[in-house]
Amino acid sequence: MELMKTKRFTLSIKEWTKKYGRIFGYFEGHTPILLVSDPDILQDIFIKSFSNFHSHRPIVFDDPHMKSCHLFNAQSLRWKRQRFIINPTFSSAKLKQMSPLINRSVTALMKKLTEQYQSGQSFDIYAFLKRFTMDTIWSCGFGLDTDMQNNPNDRYLIQSQRVFSAECFLMIAGYETTSTALAYVSYVLATHPDEQLKLQEHIDTYFNPDTDNEIPSYEMISKMDYLDMFIRETLRMYPIIPAVINRQSTKDFQIENIGTIPAGTIVSIDMYTLHFDPDLWGPVDPNTFYPERFATKRHPLAWIPFGIGPRSCVGMRFAMMEMKLVLACLLKTYSIIDCGEQTYQATDQLEETAVISPKNIIIRLQRRDEKTV
Repeated sequence: MELMKTKRFTLSIKEWTKKYGRIFGYFEGHTPILLVSDPDILQDIFIKSFSNFHSHRPIVFDDPHMKSCHLFNAQSLRWKRQRFIINPTFSSAKLKQMSPLINRSVTALMKKLTEQYQSGQSFDIYAFLKRFTMDTIWSCGFGLDTDMQNNPNDRYLIQSQRVFSAECFLMIAGYETTSTALAYVSYVLATHPDEQLKLQEHIDTYFNPDTDNEIPSYEMISKMDYLDMFIRETLRMYPIIPAVINRQSTKDFQIENIGTIPAGTIVSIDMYTLHFDPDLWGPVDPNTFYPERFATKRHPLAWIPFGIGPRSCVGMRFAMMEMKLVLACLLKTYSIIDCGEQTYQATDQLEETAVISPKNIIIRLQRRDEKTV
């Protein structure tokens, strides 16, 4: 009952971990839940013993035996077949082919952001990022040239929010998660100007200084290691879907020095404890934004915003490429400026359902060649 009353389920779980330790259990009705934040035990369960923990917790309104069952909820051989079919879509060769399509959406986004800059007003960049990611999904996933960034009431945007089928699930799932990740990056850039400048200087080294309209390529962004670390650090501090990363045991399972996990038990993760563990992320305080911490090799399960093991997010590389292409273009020309309390309060008003997201990210833009007053 205590968990049902809270608006931030994941933060309550973090407090329970402080109280009960890195592995503890509770019941949701008749369903046993095991909460784990020990990376070694998670590695044993999610990777080494994958054959016994190959399925997610069933979604109440979805039947895993239906023909239209999507990848996330598919089980056993059905999941294996679907994953085998989908994996080639996100190969390096395919991602390289999709990068021009993403850049076309990026160009449209930059035009809209330029209009906002020219207005001189603060605005909610999150709303623009949502339209951008939806444009990208329809273009890369379905070959449709939509115009959502110029028409927020576009019929594709409205229809896609109603779709929940096997054919569309992966692309639609990437719409909110990627736009939310970009929103958090925008927030960090606005509230950490020194880190923003460091990232801009890093990005500048890959562009021709005499060219204003150069579009980043797949090869170019693949070399931007500090940009990669910046995004990873943002997702460490602001994980988006921690509550959906879980597994269900298909038979009794023995954990050394712990005991037996009965068949049917749901194993969930306390991602916040993992992502802010000083033993995993020190010596710099995990509460400090510090991208360089990713230059040091960490435990393979210390950072898990995209999930763990064979059932980790199939679209992770696509999402990272999409974010890098946007940020490289945006930060080459503009700086993101905070609007005081309007900006800083964004992370104090997070909404948590399956996705943890801000209501808005209020910022303003400043051209980098513009003299500050």
